[in-house]
Amino acid sequence: MTGIRASLAGSIFYPLQERILGRPTFRVLAELEASQWFSADQLRALRSRKLRALFEQLDRCSAFHRARFATLGVDPRVDDPWKILRALPLMDRSAMRRLVDTSPVVGDGQRIKRMSTGGSTGEPLTFLVTSMREAYDKASRMRAHRWFGVEPGQREVYLWGVSIGTQRQDMWRSVRDVFVNDLLLSAFDLSPSSVRGYVDRINRYQPVCLFGYPSSVATLCELASQQDAALKSDHLKAVFVTGEVLDEQRRGVIEGFFGVSVADGYGGRDSGFCAHQCDHGSMHVMDEHIIMEIVDDEGHPVPPGQAGEIVITNLDNLATPFVRYRTGDMGQLSASPCSCGRGLGTMSVVAGRRTDHLVAADGSLRHALSLIYHLRELTGVGEFQVYQRADRSVEVKIVPADGVSRPPADTVLSGVHACLGDIPDARVQLVNKIERAASGKFRHVISEAAADVASSASAKPAPATA
Repeated sequence: MTGIRASLAGSIFYPLQERILGRPTFRVLAELEASQWFSADQLRALRSRKLRALFEQLDRCSAFHRARFATLGVDPRVDDPWKILRALPLMDRSAMRRLVDTSPVVGDGQRIKRMSTGGSTGEPLTFLVTSMREAYDKASRMRAHRWFGVEPGQREVYLWGVSIGTQRQDMWRSVRDVFVNDLLLSAFDLSPSSVRGYVDRINRYQPVCLFGYPSSVATLCELASQQDAALKSDHLKAVFVTGEVLDEQRRGVIEGFFGVSVADGYGGRDSGFCAHQCDHGSMHVMDEHIIMEIVDDEGHPVPPGQAGEIVITNLDNLATPFVRYRTGDMGQLSASPCSCGRGLGTMSVVAGRRTDHLVAADGSLRHALSLIYHLRELTGVGEFQVYQRADRSVEVKIVPADGVSRPPADTVLSGVHACLGDIPDARVQLVNKIERAASGKFRHVISEAAADVASSASAKPAPATA
């Protein structure tokens, strides 16, 4: 019965959903299956065509970009698109926010969707995406799943973020998940008291793969091992993680518990699906729809093998074009091809969005995104940072947004208590500026309490694996 449902989900329900939503996902998937084997020259030619088309569209439809081209003295219709790209200034999140507010929507009649991200940077950004951008993101993820033998429509468990106040899935999500074979478990509700129920639900569901934050999946593994909650993983082929840097310690914990490969992915709601690990271990750049650069402190591109900031140009989102967008994450490109034979470039993420946990009043670890989701939606918040001391007290620093009323302190604190319970002390501080770390990276959450928990846990014997 499970095989029949997977077949129906992959061949009928999933394609039908994508057509209803106006996304040519499965057509794009077929194209990506072929283009992954292109040579470097073929991939560069494909990207050159898309980059030129992007610049021509921006020249026609965006006064902002048209003025930039004029200032540079370039003509997107005839000049080398790569030369134009290198001449354009880098765009950070603040610059993108101003652009979103002033730039007209372009999309060639495609469906437009509004999205937002606050993520680990603490600086919210609302932007627009086209159905084509969504199709490329989803198709790229499906292709990466296929690298591990996982087909569209096969059962997948998501250990992912469910915002405060929306822990129960709504009716549409519940119905949709039944038809496309997805099961969503809240990464924010994971605790010693809930872990056995999580494992039981996974065992009943018999997923082919599991997807989540590295920290949350590792926490599930550790808690389940401590309680001897055995996982029946006969059907499981891979665990996919994203959203944070995957270190070797967490990789070892996850692989030891599940007994399958752990594949890392890199991307963001703003930049799109950027890179994914293949079955040979290399992190492949999604060359067909993004251009990834690595730049130094002055914004100049660095050669392969040298670390720097990851800069992304998305080739398939005309609604809010991300062109030379600074992600704030650190990585490096590789000059060596992967032994898998794919022509896609390779890279590695060396530092970035490693979201801290927070420690709740009962001592359990709570994923920081649970509180981030609450704070980033509040009117009047420009930037924010959560600091938790070793005694579990919390201070939330907020930089008020320009021209907008300040958020009420009790609204901020309601989110803190919803996430962490009755902690000993919680306060809100309005500030003019939040200092960056010495590396220049903005840390959205700093938790001394979580560090103490991690330190004491590392002193204990390693948990047994299932």
